[in-house]
Amino acid sequence: MGILLPIPTDEERERAADVFSSLLEKSGNGIHTITVHAEGMGGKAVEQFHFAQDSDALIPCEGMIAPFARLLAVAVAGANGGMILRTWGYQDAVRAWAFRGGDFVPLTKEEVMHSFRYNAESGEVSELPEGTEYLDAPAL
Repeated sequence: MGILLPIPTDEERERAADVFSSLLEKSGNGIHTITVHAEGMGGKAVEQFHFAQDSDALIPCEGMIAPFARLLAVAVAGANGGMILRTWGYQDAVRAWAFRGGDFVPLTKEEVMHSFRYNAESGEVSELPEGTEYLDAPAL
């Protein structure tokens, strides 16, 4: 049995493209992974998009763009869920957003840290991994 998620309209797909463009612009230089998840009846859908970026070029993992964009449009259509931007390198950095009614709500550094420490299934709180900086997410 599959997961039942909202079906985005053309307008919601266009808004998702704008959000994606803003996210790429605000991610800065580095090697990045964006993980998006949307919850629906029957479970959760998850997609990732990997890319490298510097001031001269964006190098995407081409095969990941379409599935990621489709799920991002589902989030714009009103699915609950969230998105995490992880930047890899000498100092790893993490920023995150929650989806609420089609809006992307930036999480604060403290909210991101809490979500990485707290296991909702077990209720356990764990230590944060060393070498990762948790940042306030920008508005998209």
